[in-house]
Amino acid sequence: MKHLLIQVFFFFVLIMMTCVANARDVDDSGQLRQEIDFILHLIAREDFDAGIYLLDRIDNQDSFLKDSLNYLSGWVMYRQKKLEISAQKLLKVREESPVFHKSHFFGAYNLAHVGRHHDAQNTLAQIPVTPGGMHEAMQRFQISGVALLQNDFNEYHKQASHFNGNFHVMAQQERNMEMHRQRLETARTPSPALAGILSAAVPGLGRVYAGKSSEGIISFLYLAAMGFTTYDFYRGGGAGSPMFIISASVTGIFYAGNIYGSAVAARRVNQEFRYEMEQRILFDMHIPLRNAFN
Repeated sequence: MKHLLIQVFFFFVLIMMTCVANARDVDDSGQLRQEIDFILHLIAREDFDAGIYLLDRIDNQDSFLKDSLNYLSGWVMYRQKKLEISAQKLLKVREESPVFHKSHFFGAYNLAHVGRHHDAQNTLAQIPVTPGGMHEAMQRFQISGVALLQNDFNEYHKQASHFNGNFHVMAQQERNMEMHRQRLETARTPSPALAGILSAAVPGLGRVYAGKSSEGIISFLYLAAMGFTTYDFYRGGGAGSPMFIISASVTGIFYAGNIYGSAVAARRVNQEFRYEMEQRILFDMHIPLRNAFN
């Protein structure tokens, strides 16, 4: 919260200077200053919803002031983890603003975080940068991260070929991103169909194949016990025995459930791996932004 208050303070000064420099009417300028002062007071009290509501209601035609207000709104939304709304605000900041690059890099990151990978990549590609500068290196790095989120290894290699470690704000993360790429390309992802087939042949084997060994062993022991019970009923009363019929039916249901459950387990393992990698990639995309702009 202390960090947010510092951000608010500096933008309070920025907005006030803008109002003083551009106001056409002294009374209107004074009223606007009072409105912004009250909004910042609400934000400092963590009454974010009310603060954002009043920020959106400010009617002012000064472009520089609008940039400052959009940045402030977007940054508060970012701190609240309302990332999609934050991106909408941040991406309204014009290129003439001193916080343009910060706003658009963070806006693109927010889009990537909520799964709008294509929009994030387009946003990053449109950011004007100086060749050989830090912003260009940041642009390539962020695009490489979005490419990995999409399993687009061709685009990743295109961007990563320019990694050189020249900028300390992202040198370690460039190395981390390469490790993420290696894990994604070499990872063994179990097939749900094969897991189901294996469990049809040997109950629980599909779960073992998917990496859920304990679940597979339990499934095998449980179905084995049910199978032996059903066999005992068969020996005692024959195929027409009511107890055999009931036991065989229940065992059949659990056998089918074991096949389905093995396929689900394989799918769950893939999803868990994908989620882990997405979080690692997003984490390493975020650190350079904080290092460079905060």
